[in-house]
Amino acid sequence: MRKSLESLKKDLAFAAFVMRFLPPVRVQKCRSSWPRLIYTAEEVSAQKLQSYYYRPTPEEISRMEKILDWYQCLNAFETKLVWKRSCNVSWKLLCVRFKHHRSTLYQRYQQALLKMQSFVNKT
Repeated sequence: MRKSLESLKKDLAFAAFVMRFLPPVRVQKCRSSWPRLIYTAEEVSAQKLQSYYYRPTPEEISRMEKILDWYQCLNAFETKLVWKRSCNVSWKLLCVRFKHHRSTLYQRYQQALLKMQSFVNKT
């Protein structure tokens, strides 16, 4: 099965979506000795709501891991660029982060996607 660039982008966005809902990595048996805080109603409403409504299924996690293996053909710069774009980071923020012009970043992004597409189609 040959992957097009659009299906490749959708798969990368799916992997980023699943990664966002995985539980955070924590050090085992490392707990705080501070007592639990009691918050007022205003403090509770001001806190950021955590979105734990969606839990990825084992099949989705397996698919995500398979998609993440596709990044091994890219170098570090390309990996960061493709991952940030699959997380819907805007081009403007990427220009600031990588200190390149938008058109240069877009060209490198397309080259990285083509390199990844050829890697995926080989396997």
